[in-house]
Amino acid sequence: MAALLNRYYGPAVSILSVLAFIALWESAAAHHWINARLTGQPTQVWAAAIQVFGTDNFLHHAGVSLAEFGAGFAAAIFVGIPLGLVMGTSKGVRQFVEPPLMALYTAPRLALLPILIVWLGIGMFSKIAVVFLGAVFPILVNTLAGVKNADNRLIQAALAFGATRLDIFLKVLVPGSLPAILMGVRLGIGRGVLSVVVGEMFVSQAGIGYQIMSYGQGMQINKMLVYALAISVFSYALILAVQLIERRIRDWKPER
Repeated sequence: MAALLNRYYGPAVSILSVLAFIALWESAAAHHWINARLTGQPTQVWAAAIQVFGTDNFLHHAGVSLAEFGAGFAAAIFVGIPLGLVMGTSKGVRQFVEPPLMALYTAPRLALLPILIVWLGIGMFSKIAVVFLGAVFPILVNTLAGVKNADNRLIQAALAFGATRLDIFLKVLVPGSLPAILMGVRLGIGRGVLSVVVGEMFVSQAGIGYQIMSYGQGMQINKMLVYALAISVFSYALILAVQLIERRIRDWKPER
């Protein structure tokens, strides 16, 4: 019984906190403690959600944003993880590549967006590039940190047993850096989702960000909140999936 309570205590507390927030929000709007026209109200947001999902072509806009995010985030993973591993194991590559990468990392994505639009146009490719730039650096930096902070005792033990550099890389450094890599992926999800929404707000003809901007300009706060909540739920679901993978890796024990 105690084990069951410990297992579901965290999720139960999280659900209760969300319900308490919704109840407080509804009560504050109903008693005019806040301006519901500017902040929305849960019951009105629910009514707006029914309308949005039924008549607002929601799936089309969600599909556009998902395609842009998926392509940009996949590119960030395929570039960030291998490059971070190589930079972590090769001092020469790190010294050569790190300065321009750090310059791009510190540059705000909004400042680069007009340049990307000029280069790639107002279609999907500019948003894919913004997602890539937003997500690749957390993944790369955390992968690099994971390799550099590898347990030196394991490396020395592998060398003592005659392991080659490739063996050390594949069997010591890569497995040892997996927690840091997954942490970078989690951070990259938030940056990538933010990037695609911001990109669509500024230059797009479809997508979640485009709808948020359109309804915000029209002061249709409840419909705007529907799209904002949808993107929040999507991001949270992805982060939970990565956390589940992290727990599986942490709890995994090799067979003897």
